[in-house]
Amino acid sequence: MSKNGKLKKAKKVEKRRLQMQEALECLPLKEAAGSDPLPSTLLTENDDFHPAPPVRKKPKQCTFPPCGRYLDPSCLVCPYCGTALPD
Repeated sequence: MSKNGKLKKAKKVEKRRLQMQEALECLPLKEAAGSDPLPSTLLTENDDFHPAPPVRKKPKQCTFPPCGRYLDPSCLVCPYCGTALPD
């Protein structure tokens, strides 16, 4: 592999590592939000079951003007620039 190819690969690996690190920062918040289990009910064949469509949360946007990225609604701090986000 050429020297330039190795540099490109190293940059991609580092970029992916940062993405994984940012995802892990928000993971505990996501798990905490979904930790309260709902009681299960048994359905018989006669019951009509129509699942409700999933509720979509509006994504947050970073308030720091140069950043301005859209983020997961559960994040409290922008993983890209570190700005605290409003609730």
